[in-house]
Amino acid sequence: MLTASLIAASLLSASSPAVVGQAPLKHLTLLQIADSHAQLETHPEFMPGEDPPYPRMGGYARLKTAVDRAKADASGPTFFVDSGDTFQGSAAGAWSQGEAIVAPLNNLGLDAFVPGNWEVVYGPEQFRKLMLELTSKVLVYNLQDATTGQRLFPPAAILEKGGVRVAFIGITDPTTTQRQPPAEVRGLDTTHLEGLRTFVQDLKAREHPDLVVAFTHTGLTVSRKLAHDIPEFDVVLSGHTHERTFQPIIIGKTIVVEPGSMGSFLGRLDLTLAPGGGVQSEEYRLIPVRASVFPEDPQEKQIIDTAEAPYRARMGVVVGKTKTPVARYDVLETTADDFVSDAVREMSHADIGSTNGFRFSPPLLPGDLTEGDLWSLLPLDARVKMGWITGRQLRAYLENELELVFSKDAAKLSGGWGPRLSGVEMTFMARNAPGHRLRSLTVGGKAVEDDRHYVFAGCERAGEAQDIVCRLPGVHDVKILPLSIHQILDSYLKRHAVIAPRIDRREVALDLPERVFSQDYIFTEQTGDE
Repeated sequence: MLTASLIAASLLSASSPAVVGQAPLKHLTLLQIADSHAQLETHPEFMPGEDPPYPRMGGYARLKTAVDRAKADASGPTFFVDSGDTFQGSAAGAWSQGEAIVAPLNNLGLDAFVPGNWEVVYGPEQFRKLMLELTSKVLVYNLQDATTGQRLFPPAAILEKGGVRVAFIGITDPTTTQRQPPAEVRGLDTTHLEGLRTFVQDLKAREHPDLVVAFTHTGLTVSRKLAHDIPEFDVVLSGHTHERTFQPIIIGKTIVVEPGSMGSFLGRLDLTLAPGGGVQSEEYRLIPVRASVFPEDPQEKQIIDTAEAPYRARMGVVVGKTKTPVARYDVLETTADDFVSDAVREMSHADIGSTNGFRFSPPLLPGDLTEGDLWSLLPLDARVKMGWITGRQLRAYLENELELVFSKDAAKLSGGWGPRLSGVEMTFMARNAPGHRLRSLTVGGKAVEDDRHYVFAGCERAGEAQDIVCRLPGVHDVKILPLSIHQILDSYLKRHAVIAPRIDRREVALDLPERVFSQDYIFTEQTGDE
């Protein structure tokens, strides 16, 4: 309760000549999702430390409720962005080539969208079509036509609401056109980030925005570097590595956050702007979109039901059972990828089975496994390729993959997960120099010999050379099996009926904790960045 003296003091302050004539402070709210991966439906989510650790969360209908509530109690205008990887990641997304996601996404009320590295999964023509169907602005600084050098979309936009002008600059993963299958990125180029700081400086000088926001699909560690290298950014809203930032990261005066993934979280950044520009104060909340807290928005639910209707029967077909959670959150080994790579190795009769791997997918809990579950676990299909490699090639491949995960140079980081193999056990030092990480390596329980031949099986990536298998080059006597990855999973489940994958320590980092969930943690811990 205010005392009489405090009331009098506040009234005196309000009428003080020092305050009269000053412009009122501006307030705004930035809302962000990233990496929702076509997860239209509520699903189990992994919440370490909770009991049970797999509450039901997410789904676009609950996300819509969370967004509407945030907008309703904001003290100023709200701006809502998506940092990409939105159209790939579920059965409905894959089987419709992303079309099932368009209407539910548009109904969320986004202001701006930056494509992620998986938006191209259905090929360059379908990618462009999906982007044109969005009602929000699609913004990308570093996505060009590979032939002409012309940008496919505007790099930035000034959005104004309630008297607040915000400059948004979209930045996607620069390695997309180097790491995705060539057929998916044909005619596209994401590699050019040069000139970005000059572009931002010119934009500020020309448009005089109240706030400059980069919303990125580069990963949290690279977003930190962008904030360091381009201090003209007031805020960097990061995506790509699915990191959950519960507190804002401050780089100089720039605020950096990343809002988790799978539509399970909504990032909310409330800002008060300084009279002379920039941020005076901030409050960040990572809002878990729990089924127990956020009911489904009826209109959004109806839109989702319509979008998924052609696929629901197939999604519900039971194909097997699991006794243990099939989950994928660790930087290194996961039960999800052990299941997939074991199936590839066993059904192809190879020495080594591999999966292209993903960093995340919604957990599959003990019980029935459906066709829809398998497509959330592995939301693409490909024929299986196999051939032989030498032990020397295997070592080189693994050293290169480890550098992409543990490099001390943020620009070299990619993916965020280690190699996912069956039949292989390895120990390594994550902090060691490139090419010097492996400490022990076995195949089939025996030490790898450099000149020995090992049969390696994995996926065919559209457009790659015949001798490349899951990004491993120089494979000999390659043949393509008359089975796809999903056919192999179905056959494996028919053979085993019930699976029970467990972490069996195939990949052990001798200088890291037993389980690591954050690539950014590893990077900052070994480089000393804050």
